[in-house]
Amino acid sequence: MPDDRNTVLDLMARFCQHFSYPFNELVRQRAVSEFLVNTHLGSIWLIDIDNQAIGYVALTYGFTFEFGGRDAFVDEFYVTPDHRNRGIGKQVLAAIQQKANSLGLFALHLQTEFYNDRAQKLYETAGFVDLHRNTLTWQVTTLPQ
Repeated sequence: MPDDRNTVLDLMARFCQHFSYPFNELVRQRAVSEFLVNTHLGSIWLIDIDNQAIGYVALTYGFTFEFGGRDAFVDEFYVTPDHRNRGIGKQVLAAIQQKANSLGLFALHLQTEFYNDRAQKLYETAGFVDLHRNTLTWQVTTLPQ
């Protein structure tokens, strides 16, 4: 995966642009580097067709008492616009769900924008359930050293 770092960063920039999320390249480079050398933090996979990267999915690992152990958050999931609506997202989710047991996961979580009905339908079709909870976030204003 280290050889694919630039590809991942390019796709991350496109992901952020698509959703109008801020993208700080230096922060992302640092985060990807840390993520790749600390495999206990999670997993990241490129999605490719015919050796062409058309997206990525990143899982970040945590722990949940509610569900009984190690869990993962689908932190980012992106498929390029010209490859959407072809069942690729459904295949990727199914692959992650099949791999969950070998990763020692008890639960998978994800978020979607409230206006993204298409993604919501995909996730629900894949068996994800809306627990009707809000995600609240506090962000550090100065980056850790």
